Amino acid sequence: MRRRTISYSPPLLLFLAAAGALGSMAIHMVVPAFPLMARDWGSTPTAIQSALTFYLLGIGLGQLVSGPASDVLGRRPVMLAGTIMFAFGSAASAAAPGVQLLVAARVVQALGGAAAIVAARTIVSDLSSPDRVAGRVATLTTVVLISPAVSPVIGGLLASSFGWRAIFLLLAVLGTVAALLVWRTLGESRGGEPVHMSSVLPAYGRLLRNRRFRRFCLIGAAASSSLYIFLSSSPFLLSSQYGLAPAEAGLCYFLIACSAIAGTLLVRLLERRGHGLRSGAGVILAGGILMMLSFLAGLQSLAALLGPMMLVACGGGIAVPAAVSGAMHAEEGLAGTGSSLAGALQMSVTALITTIAAQAEMATLWGMPLGVLAASLIAFLAVPGGPLVPASGRS
Repeated sequence: MRRRTISYSPPLLLFLAAAGALGSMAIHMVVPAFPLMARDWGSTPTAIQSALTFYLLGIGLGQLVSGPASDVLGRRPVMLAGTIMFAFGSAASAAAPGVQLLVAARVVQALGGAAAIVAARTIVSDLSSPDRVAGRVATLTTVVLISPAVSPVIGGLLASSFGWRAIFLLLAVLGTVAALLVWRTLGESRGGEPVHMSSVLPAYGRLLRNRRFRRFCLIGAAASSSLYIFLSSSPFLLSSQYGLAPAEAGLCYFLIACSAIAGTLLVRLLERRGHGLRSGAGVILAGGILMMLSFLAGLQSLAALLGPMMLVACGGGIAVPAAVSGAMHAEEGLAGTGSSLAGALQMSVTALITTIAAQAEMATLWGMPLGVLAASLIAFLAVPGGPLVPASGRS
């Protein structure tokens, strides 16, 4: 049977963004419900935060596997398997009787979400020349970020009205719909000869020895960590210190996500001048410094927390797509493997940092600014003085 192929188009980008957004939605939709989950199970904030930590690890491991799998098997099978796993993990999360089984179900959910976003990014890379990839990945990221912008609001309302399990039931339905659409409509984008599994480990070795690749990964991990420290700690802080209900907390996350979207909209302009990473890291650091200065000055209002965090999110919206694009093209012909390894390293480091933040009890008015500032400083210092992304001669 002749393989069905596809070409780039705006509707295809929207389709890929919808499937790729599942993994992000499963983070942002659930975050406002953390205090309710802790209350229902009589668990500590650290225990509930562990579900996010293991979810991030699952995202990392999933990208490590799904990237090479997409190079070997093709993009479509990986996308289909990912959406099916996401739907199953979401349903299992809704039925979980305790934190331990929730963590296990969330790992399955994360593995599926990771496969979907890796396949989406790689398909965009397959269908784009290097000088257009950063812009198109930024467009993909922008569309993907629309869902986290509204997801906390939806999650907060669902948790307040029907309980936190309703969030996972909705995610299960969305995953099922995505799987059906992938099965019925998505063709294959991979061209040329498939990569053999025997070449995967040497490919990882090539990437890890590539200094530029390592730098892209470090910048992406630090930029992401500055946001996830906030996401893992803030639900309990917003509830205990500011008295916000899940629906009200969802509106706060909506503002943060909108700021990240604004950052992704600037990537095209900044990347043309070779300043995407540097500018993004600078904005992240400015937000981290402003948050710490506000708290040192005794300004501990909700605005003093959210205003600087919106700057951090905007900088992340600039820096992360640029870092992902650079990592994917650090080695010629390894876009899928590069995307997966970069994502795995980024999420693994982020999971480690959020674990440290949870153990250090950073869900406080002082712990969170310290964590955000430290991550933002690492991201800024990792950016070198020269341009990171070479110009391409391909059209």
